[in-house]
Amino acid sequence: MIVAGIAIVFLISGFQVRDVLFAPNITEETQVIIKDEQGTCTVQAADDVPRTKSDCPYDIDDTISIVYKREQPPIS
Repeated sequence: MIVAGIAIVFLISGFQVRDVLFAPNITEETQVIIKDEQGTCTVQAADDVPRTKSDCPYDIDDTISIVYKREQPPIS
């Protein structure tokens, strides 16, 4: 019953579950824009969603290759 309720909400709102679960991976090169004292790097991808990477060995302005899903923050 709970699953049916969730499915109905998705259908009514027009939310595409397949776009979230099965979105293609995007690979691009971008520059590190911020690095904090804990070693976390922040990059800005083409979709304007900032993404972070912990224990990042790169410095600010280094160009790195990232893999992500469109409009989802985690880097793969």
